[in-house]
Amino acid sequence: MKINCTFVASLLPALMLTACHTGPKTVDFPLIESANTTTLDIAKVELNDTATVVHVNAYFRPHYWIRIDSKTYLRAEGEKYALTDAQGITPDSLFWMPESGEASFTLFFQPLPKRTRSFDFIESDCADCFKLFGVDLTGKETYDIPEGIPAEALKLDGNAPVPEPVFKSGETTLEVRLLHHRKELGTEQNIYVNTLNGVQEEYTAPVDSATHTAIFKFRQYGPAEVLLPMTGSIQVAPGEHAVVYIDQRGSGQRIVSRRKGAVAKPFRSLYAEGTYASLNNLISSRTDWPVWSMNLYNGKFADYRMTSKAYAAHVTNTYKALSDSIAADSLPPLMKAWMQLSLQEEAVAAMLGGNYFREHNYRCMHNEWNRNPIKGIEPMKPEDQAEICKLFDVNNPQLLMGAQVSDYVGNVVYSDGAWMETAGIRTGLIPSLRKYVLLVDKVQKGTLTQADLKVFGPEDSAFYVEALEAMQKDIAAKLEAVKDKAVIEHTPDVPVKDLFDAIVAPYKGKVVFVDFWNTWCGPCRASIKAIEPLKDTELKSDRLVWIYIANETSPVVKYKTMIPGIKGKHFRLNDEQWNYLCKKFHIDGIPSYVLVDKDGSYSLRNDLRDHNRLVKTLAEKVGQ
Repeated sequence: MKINCTFVASLLPALMLTACHTGPKTVDFPLIESANTTTLDIAKVELNDTATVVHVNAYFRPHYWIRIDSKTYLRAEGEKYALTDAQGITPDSLFWMPESGEASFTLFFQPLPKRTRSFDFIESDCADCFKLFGVDLTGKETYDIPEGIPAEALKLDGNAPVPEPVFKSGETTLEVRLLHHRKELGTEQNIYVNTLNGVQEEYTAPVDSATHTAIFKFRQYGPAEVLLPMTGSIQVAPGEHAVVYIDQRGSGQRIVSRRKGAVAKPFRSLYAEGTYASLNNLISSRTDWPVWSMNLYNGKFADYRMTSKAYAAHVTNTYKALSDSIAADSLPPLMKAWMQLSLQEEAVAAMLGGNYFREHNYRCMHNEWNRNPIKGIEPMKPEDQAEICKLFDVNNPQLLMGAQVSDYVGNVVYSDGAWMETAGIRTGLIPSLRKYVLLVDKVQKGTLTQADLKVFGPEDSAFYVEALEAMQKDIAAKLEAVKDKAVIEHTPDVPVKDLFDAIVAPYKGKVVFVDFWNTWCGPCRASIKAIEPLKDTELKSDRLVWIYIANETSPVVKYKTMIPGIKGKHFRLNDEQWNYLCKKFHIDGIPSYVLVDKDGSYSLRNDLRDHNRLVKTLAEKVGQ
């Protein structure tokens, strides 16, 4: 075969010219795989021969600052491409957000290869710096379904019945498998378990670097809901081994879906196996399910001037209208039934909490947030509260399976029981729960006796006594394990006005950091967790004393099992002592910090809620 060499020779220069001069490449609003923040979004990426230009949109609270580190870089195929310039923001300087809470700036990096399909945006290598992963440069617009999800977790059965709550006790194992996981997204996973007694328990487990799985084991007494941060929630049955798959691209999808003009695209971030798989998977299968809610906490639900009777009528009419809307929708039957249960939970909370919600309306309207009682609001009458019983069965055990179960349990347990007498409710779920939850409190304080259990009769499920006894046994084992480690300091026996001085007096000549906290305070726990490793590194000093002050609202068992992991001196005060110190220092919430100088002078330092400032301040004080 003969080849026209002249033609080939003439074609080669043109092909080479095309390959070398393809021109700049621009990608508008690229898909983002995952991120550790929702503060930043990438609006556009320009790739040319001299730079990679990244146009950034920032979203944050007005008049608060953000910062971009000068060591920010792009990462692609294992290589780093450094930040070279910026417009609209100065690296390493504070950038104050405008009134709108939105801002834009442009960052310039060393040029990425034109063949690059995606890159990571890494705002230096510190743990809490901004990181966006898998910024797509191919024009991809949607997220695909992850591989390796079992059929049970993928299945969606909208015709399945609402599962019954499981009333038993047992050790539950929950495997959380993280899909598309990056180590920068965290080496630990947290879950929060909303228990039958209304208490939320926090658990932390390491993420296995090879399998990207975190395994939790916890004692469970009756039905419970597990909250998975930034993902959603699932129902778990006591004693089961459940598995949940979390697609961590949900963090990127949240950024993408916020973009102006963005069209909502289906994205599912949670897939579950286990007893309640049908319900958990259907709820998590879409992010655009309609929401019918009374919005009880927005301050506008009810008018504080309503009488008891008018308020009850308002709750009734609101419930009926929302219930009719759910019934008329073309939702899958299981979704309809679950939404009706959630609405019923909310309606019970609204009716029994009528005093609170009308008072809340008053405080919102008048911007009056002190604790002074509000006059002129007619107390709810039992006969009006009992109207809720005419709408549906408030004693239905399935009311423990909805989205508003915490509000339901809190109100049926702690409300005045007069409405139950009016409604003729003497047995069933609510009377049993009222006995059970109050005794759980005694278990947690270590004061439960066999005589206490006699409040349960043949009309109550055997579950409640069995659960309390199992709980007491479990707590005794925990206390035994920390018997020699949980050291609570003796509170000085002095008048309350002299208490703080007596607590810090032994440490004059040293810097004393005093942390007011409680076990139930999430921000307190988070701050303590962040500080704890520093006590053995940059804040390690025999001239720095750590004092932790809690009060008796911290359940003694939880308190004793936590403090061995918190190095320092621990004091647990009674109400009088705590309240006096709160007034003395004008403490507006916890965590709150008092810093004692070497000369014994002290002041409230809640500016140290800023972790970086706390570390810097303590290091400077100790070094002086």
